[in-house]
Amino acid sequence: MSQSIDHIGGGRYLKTIENNVLHPGVTEEGNRYNLEHKSVIDRLFFGTQNSFVEFVFTDSPEGSNDAVAFRIIKKQQDNSYELEVTRLQNVLDVYYKKLKYVVSEKTTPITTPFWLSTAISNETKDQIKEHNKQAALLKNSDDLYKPYRPTPLKLQISKEFAEQLHKRTSILIENFKGVGVPLNITDGSEVTFRCVMDDELWTLWIHCPQGKALRLSDFFRKMITDGFDNRFIELEYLKLLE
Repeated sequence: MSQSIDHIGGGRYLKTIENNVLHPGVTEEGNRYNLEHKSVIDRLFFGTQNSFVEFVFTDSPEGSNDAVAFRIIKKQQDNSYELEVTRLQNVLDVYYKKLKYVVSEKTTPITTPFWLSTAISNETKDQIKEHNKQAALLKNSDDLYKPYRPTPLKLQISKEFAEQLHKRTSILIENFKGVGVPLNITDGSEVTFRCVMDDELWTLWIHCPQGKALRLSDFFRKMITDGFDNRFIELEYLKLLE
C-alpha cells in the first residue's frame, strides 16, 4: 500500500484535500464541517458530520443496485471508537427517482438575468429572495436526507483497529495515481474513500476501481456484510490488514 498505486483500465477518479471545518462553533452541535464535495449519497449516509474514516460503495442498476457504507466515529469524551455500517437497497428508486430531485429543487437558487429582473413584479422578487434564503439554509442542513436514511448498525471497535483502517485509507488516498486515459464507462460501480487528517479532509472517489483500490474496497464491503450477518470478528480483520 505504501508503493505507488496505479489506476489502469478503470474509469474516472477525483482526489481532493481540503479543510475539514469551515466555521468552528457556529452551530449548536459545534463545528460546521466542510461538505462542499460530498455527494447526495454521502450526505444521505453520514449527515452533516465528517468522520474519522468514511467509505461508500454504490453499485450500478445492472449490478445489485445497492449502496453500502461505513464510518468510524471517534468519541472525544472517552477516546473510544464506534463503527457504523449501513446499506441502502434499490438505490435507483431512492436516489435517482426521489432524493436527487428533492435536493435539487430545494437547494438550487433561482437566478434571473438583468433584463428580466426589471420586468418582474416586486412580489415575485420577494418570493425569489425567500426561496434563495431557504435554499442556502437547506444546503448544509440534514432535514432533506433524514426521511430517506437507513438505520445504521453500530459496533464498538478497538482503537488499534480504528487506527489501522484510518492508516490504510490515508495511504491509499495519498499514493493513488491514475495512468493513461480513463475508459469511457457508462455503467459500473462507484466507491469513495474518505478520512480526516488533522485539520484536513482527504477524499478519493473512483468510478470502477482497479488494483489496490479495488482490494481495499472489497475488504471494506466484506466488513459491512459480516456486520449485518452477525459475523463481525475484529481480530480476523486485523490479521488480514497485517
